[in-house]
Amino acid sequence: MRQLLLAIAASMVLIAPVAASAQTAAAEGFPSRPLRMLVPVPAGGPSDFIARQVAQQLSASLGQVVTVENRPGANGLVAAREALAAPADGHTLLYAPGSMIATPLMAKGSGLDWSQDLAPLGKVGRVPFALAVHPGVPAQTLSDLVRHARQQPGVLNVATSTPSEVLAASQFMKAAGIQLTRVPYKGGTQALPDLLAGRVQLIFGPLSLLQPQAKSGALRILATLAPERSAALPDVPTMAEAGMGGVDVPTWQGVYTTAKVPAATRARLAAEIAAVVARPETRVEFERRLLAVEGASPQSLAATITHELTVWSALIDEYKLTAD
Repeated sequence: MRQLLLAIAASMVLIAPVAASAQTAAAEGFPSRPLRMLVPVPAGGPSDFIARQVAQQLSASLGQVVTVENRPGANGLVAAREALAAPADGHTLLYAPGSMIATPLMAKGSGLDWSQDLAPLGKVGRVPFALAVHPGVPAQTLSDLVRHARQQPGVLNVATSTPSEVLAASQFMKAAGIQLTRVPYKGGTQALPDLLAGRVQLIFGPLSLLQPQAKSGALRILATLAPERSAALPDVPTMAEAGMGGVDVPTWQGVYTTAKVPAATRARLAAEIAAVVARPETRVEFERRLLAVEGASPQSLAATITHELTVWSALIDEYKLTAD
């Protein structure tokens, strides 16, 4: 028995470096072909822009093309399920807004466990939000909007797509004591034509998507969802300044692989993504479009996700949020 145990111990000592060597070899052979980045929103919006910027720079640093493939639908579940079904070799990436971690909590039976099935590679940016209305709404300020909505309960339509937008609309209704009718869309770029036409009257959406329309007079921005005023709109108050504190949503963006991808491959991808975020030209490109660079390591992002899953769970119960 003693000899058997000694033999087993010796074999374990030999196996460990062999396994590590195999993993290192797998990482050294990566990437062996073009990569895909699955993006859960339609093309053309700010999240899509961030994903394409990251993909373009990864293509240069990895020496392989990284193709962005838009897979909107089911609040991100379409893209997430496709990522989980792909070979676990690191050649398929999932780009996701921070609010997408709430989707499995809102869609019971989704089959997705965010903290177990997916592995974060890093945070890459943030998309500042704002509240905008169609010019036909008789409101020059947030107070005007609340007063008008109270006079016509349920008449005003609010466009929503991501869980963050659903949460913002729900928080606003509760804080203001008003009732709006939520109209779901797959993404902000799909909601925008209806907003411009007046078929929906207001939206909580990306500032970068709304500001050009506000500049032309096609929309009116009443407030921003940030701790401080936007440098691009210094005369527009924050929600808190306008008397609606507590309307606050996560708008960070991150990149993931599946948890089954070898650790060495994930580490290589994480390092490349961190390098993209650190480049000065990345900040310049983001800020030109009213977006913010916001990096975080895989470990830091994993801790954020663990915390926000708890926060989202409480918010979903409080506001009775459901997947559209």
